Amino acid sequence: MIPIEARTLATDIATYVTSRRTLLAFVILGCFSLVFGALALAFPHYEWDLFAYLANATHMAGLTPPDGLHAHVYEVVRESVPVSVYEWLVGPDKRDVLLQDPEAFRQTVAFFYDTRVIYTAILAAALKLGIDPVFASYLIPALCAVASIFLLFRLIPDVTPPWSLLVALPFICFACGLMNVARLATPDSLATLTTIALYALLLRGQVSALLVLLPLSVLVRSDLLVLAGFFHLYFLVTQRASRSYVVISGITTVACYLILTKVIFEADAWSSLIGYNFGDKPTHPDTYVFDISFGSYLSYLNEGLLSLSYNPMFFVFCMMCVMGISFYSSRFVFGKVQTSITQRHADLLFLLVSSAGYVALHFLLFPVIWIRFFAAQYSMVAVVVIWTAMMIMAERNYSDREDMDLFTK
Repeated sequence: MIPIEARTLATDIATYVTSRRTLLAFVILGCFSLVFGALALAFPHYEWDLFAYLANATHMAGLTPPDGLHAHVYEVVRESVPVSVYEWLVGPDKRDVLLQDPEAFRQTVAFFYDTRVIYTAILAAALKLGIDPVFASYLIPALCAVASIFLLFRLIPDVTPPWSLLVALPFICFACGLMNVARLATPDSLATLTTIALYALLLRGQVSALLVLLPLSVLVRSDLLVLAGFFHLYFLVTQRASRSYVVISGITTVACYLILTKVIFEADAWSSLIGYNFGDKPTHPDTYVFDISFGSYLSYLNEGLLSLSYNPMFFVFCMMCVMGISFYSSRFVFGKVQTSITQRHADLLFLLVSSAGYVALHFLLFPVIWIRFFAAQYSMVAVVVIWTAMMIMAERNYSDREDMDLFTK
């Protein structure tokens, strides 16, 4: 028999935990985030992109004359990474040409990397503060990934988030690509944070702020133009905001994209990006003509479809999208009486549908299923489906009705 003192102490502890559960949840989340960020910084994923973004940031910060930029960037990376890593980064597959030829390096950087201006500006600010360039290149994505974790935990506004979501969140972070983007010296982690933040604002009813921020999202990564289109269409259909404001925001978004890609940087056409990534990778892309026919595009699309078999997370994402959309649309199909739905219900259904639509449309435009492009969609859908499933089970198992159980009608 348990002594009265022990039972009293257990009751006091349980009462304290219950009254402080939100604070304790954030303490646990903070500890996990520290470990997550430390792991990302301890095991960075080195790619050649590091040279390109460092070159753009160094140029923006005005730390090196343009004619010395090539030598400076390679010297900085050589001094900061292990010898074996540096030898691999400047090794074969035409990367040795970029090491030896400053003009080839300049053309390659201008061809593919100039338009990520917000990431470049943040990195340039870090360089001007005196932070080691290579460390800063990985610190920014790690911090963005940690911020994404906190946003995911509070993605769905709720006074007391289910503890089951807190338990599931570490698995979501590792399985859905947050660690992948945290370890890359690219804007992908910032794009992930931006995407999650846009949906978080939507779920909090901050439509005016969204309409202002959507045009800026294309400055993070230009393919977020597709995501902005989904938001503008949703606002037009649901009339969440004045049509004139939505139209102005949409026109501004397209204008930002065109000014960025056609005026400021003169970015290459879609056919050039497809040809560069799937065909030849010329060391001097300014003088190379990428001839992409409909047949060659279909072959690239087929190659991308075949690669899906090596990406099980994509099929898990599809399964969760089907589950989530079924949860939130079943009342329209099976409901006996058509009743109004809450705004949160509609917004979560939009999140699920638009996430699936974004992945599908992005794949058609650029037929690869790299997890770094879709870490936000993968993780948000997982959070929504798990949260919804927990709420359904809690309602059925812990209802005030004594005859209510998980397996009863």
